[in-house]
Amino acid sequence: MSMGTQTRRSMRKLFLYMVILALCGCEVIKEEDRLIHMDAVEGERVHVLLEFTGFRCVNCPTAAELANALSEQYDEQLVVVALHPASNPFTQGKYDYTCPGADSIYTWMGGTASTSFPKGNVDMRLMEGEYLHDASEWATMVYEAMKETTVPSLANAEVSYWLAEDSVLGVQAMPDGSVNMHYYHRHMLRDIQTNKADIAIPSDADTARLSLLTIYTDKSDNHILNAYETTIDFGLNH
Repeated sequence: MSMGTQTRRSMRKLFLYMVILALCGCEVIKEEDRLIHMDAVEGERVHVLLEFTGFRCVNCPTAAELANALSEQYDEQLVVVALHPASNPFTQGKYDYTCPGADSIYTWMGGTASTSFPKGNVDMRLMEGEYLHDASEWATMVYEAMKETTVPSLANAEVSYWLAEDSVLGVQAMPDGSVNMHYYHRHMLRDIQTNKADIAIPSDADTARLSLLTIYTDKSDNHILNAYETTIDFGLNH
């Protein structure tokens, strides 16, 4: 099935989860505030939603639902990557889902120990002078990104390789104040390298759930020009 056919089918889904979050800290989110009607825009290039999250953030599971809904809405045109940056206290504690690449991107975007979670970004672009945005803005950000339908020239792009693992069984603080000891973390970033052969497969990774993203970025400002997701060639590195 072609990307276009899959996309047209996925575009029939007209409702996305929205998360209305406060600017500071985690608040309880009303059910009636989680839905918004969005018309989908069909595009040709692949965009990337970076989801900054942590296992101690009680509203991050709700934001993860939104990210997954957006991923389903836009199908192969949108890749979601969840980053657990070590510089934020929401990721710190007994459990460790961090990787140096996630923290490097987070701090480059201006994230600090006092940044409230969840936060997100599309294509590593500035929007209204900021890189990190509340989940209430994600659907609009993705919608606007989808208007870029032309695949840009990649002739002079920087290339990096992002290793992601889906459905990592772990621990997560939940919106009701409980702790889910059997929570599946989606689209978790595990490594970033500029040389594909240097990608390190974590010893605890489920190889059946790994994917490799080839990320093309603009040399001038580091925004993502395009991305391609493939299965892993384990002959490169074990």
